[in-house]
Amino acid sequence: MFMDGMIYASVAQNLAQGVGTFWAPIYQPSAAAAYSEQLPLFTGMESLLFMLLGPTPWVERCFMALAWIAAAWGMVALHRKWWPERSTESAIWVVAVWSSAPLIAWGMGNHVQEMWMAPFSLWAVVAMSHRSWAWLGGILTVATALFKGPQGLFPLAWLPILACFGLCSATSFRYQFTQVVLAVLGCAVLLVVWDDAFEALARNASNRLVRTFTQERAVTASNRAWLIGPLFGQLGSMLVAAALGLWLRARRIRFGGDVRAYAVLVLGLAASLPLTVTHEQRDFYLITSLGFFAVGLVSLFREMPSERRPRVQQILWLVAVAGSVSLPLRQIQRDEVLRASLEAQASDFPARTPFNVDPSLRLNHELAAYAMRYRLWEVNLANTQQHPNLVVPDSRSNGAVRFVVKSSR
Repeated sequence: MFMDGMIYASVAQNLAQGVGTFWAPIYQPSAAAAYSEQLPLFTGMESLLFMLLGPTPWVERCFMALAWIAAAWGMVALHRKWWPERSTESAIWVVAVWSSAPLIAWGMGNHVQEMWMAPFSLWAVVAMSHRSWAWLGGILTVATALFKGPQGLFPLAWLPILACFGLCSATSFRYQFTQVVLAVLGCAVLLVVWDDAFEALARNASNRLVRTFTQERAVTASNRAWLIGPLFGQLGSMLVAAALGLWLRARRIRFGGDVRAYAVLVLGLAASLPLTVTHEQRDFYLITSLGFFAVGLVSLFREMPSERRPRVQQILWLVAVAGSVSLPLRQIQRDEVLRASLEAQASDFPARTPFNVDPSLRLNHELAAYAMRYRLWEVNLANTQQHPNLVVPDSRSNGAVRFVVKSSR
């Protein structure tokens, strides 16, 4: 995993072991304030898995596998709701096209929050699509926002999009949208009056949200339109997969011009294009929108009867899905030298041992993340407190470090 994924896992593991609380999670115990880079739903959910399975590194992979299952199930439910006339094989086609997007395999392997934002947003839209369950869609939308903030609120655009495309009557729109708004407002009031929740939201807003717009270190793209390039790249790969699937199934390709597909595609744009409002842009932010794009792209094509053995083709699609999902298990490992040096010294210090660092390691955030996740060692990169132990570079190998007692250095 990359560094952010390591930090999320460390916070979740600490929470599972009683260090911190859901609304005030802890990354490093000596920190002056609770971890506030992200909102707490992701780490809170994963901590339950750590409680059940222990600190094994496979917990992160199981957690991502559950996210994949929940998202795939949500896409199937959305497809069946709006395209009841289509076959089960068409729903499998949707999941296969979604899995073909390069960011899905990358997100699985790197433990990003967007992999869980995706199923929450999908199920929010599924709930809003049902007259009796629209209120649940509002609650799930708030839950989506409790991963990374306001960008999770985009499912609120679904019912207005349906109305604009003429896919729901004015009466249904008013009734269902009122349910959604009341549910969102109810959740908002609860979060405001719940002191712990409000403090967590305020910490995140003053740290992460404000910094996104005001601090130079949050800038990752000089051009706000940068994210459109990766968006077209993901859409292109998914469109090719959708067309290829239809060709293999029916030996011809025909567009259907389905207004329902256009509505879902517009929702995908509502999930992705607003991310260009700041200069902090990373391609994996798009993961949350890819499930809607998969449903929309597949539904653009006119479904035709299969000319060959449908069961065999379903099996082939499942094999393709399994192949893409297993990609993270075969990816190149990061920071092998650094991780090996930690492993070699694992028995030298007990868990929860704190360390200062040599000034040359001041910005080595990967060191702090690996030490906390795999050894529960707190590496204080800022040296804000004095500890009897120290981390120094290992001159024998580039990238390796040594953990020593200061007096024995």
